Amino acid sequence: MSDAAELVLQAETRTVLGKKVKRLRRDGVVPGNLYARGEESRAIQSPLTEIRRVFSAVDRNSVVTMSIDGSEDPIPVVLREIQRHPVTRQLIHLDFYQVDLTRAIHSEARLVLIGDSEAETKGGTVVQSLELLMLEALPEAMPSVLEIDISVLEDFGHSVLVRDLELPEGVVALTDGAVAVATALAPRVAEEDEEEVEEVLLGEDGEPLEVEAEEEAEE
Repeated sequence: MSDAAELVLQAETRTVLGKKVKRLRRDGVVPGNLYARGEESRAIQSPLTEIRRVFSAVDRNSVVTMSIDGSEDPIPVVLREIQRHPVTRQLIHLDFYQVDLTRAIHSEARLVLIGDSEAETKGGTVVQSLELLMLEALPEAMPSVLEIDISVLEDFGHSVLVRDLELPEGVVALTDGAVAVATALAPRVAEEDEEEVEEVLLGEDGEPLEVEAEEEAEE
C-alpha cells in the first residue's frame, strides 16, 4: 500500500452549488466540502478518477495531502464523511477535515474478528455485536481497521469487551469499556415435549369409558 504522504489529492474550488451539482456528477466530478477548526467550510470538487486514485491506495482513516487550485502548499486532510446514492452507490458528496498533525482527532475504526474460538468447536456460535469503535488518536496514528482475536472465547457466555482490546500505542477507545464486541453463544437446542398423551374416550355422560383390548381370534 502506498505511503499516504506521497499522495496529493488534487481538488478545485467549487462554484456550482445546490441542486446544480447534479451536473458535476454527470461529468464525473464529485462535490465536497473542506472543514477546518475555527474556519468556515470551503466548497470543493475533485474528479472521481482522482478520488479513486488516492483512496484506493490508502486506508479509510489515513491522512492525505490536498492541493486546492494547484497550490504548492498542500494541506493535511482526512476523509470525514462519504455520501452515496442508496440504490446506485454512486458517490454523491465527500466531507474532508483539515487536521493539525499534533492534535488528537476522533474517528471510527471497523472491527474484524480473527482466529478460532474453542466455544465454536463445542458447537457454539460467536456473534459480533459491535462493528465500529470510536477512537481518539493523533491523525497519523488513527487506524481504519482493528483485528479482534476471538481465540480467548473458550466457553459459552464468554465475551470480548471494549476494555479487553489491545489498541495501538497512542490510540484510546471512546466507546464504553463494558460494551461487548463479540460473545460466544451456546447452541440452541429445541426442547421437545416427550410426555405421552393418552387418548381418552368419553361416554354420553361425559365420563371416561373403559375400553377393553380386543383379543385376536385364533384360527
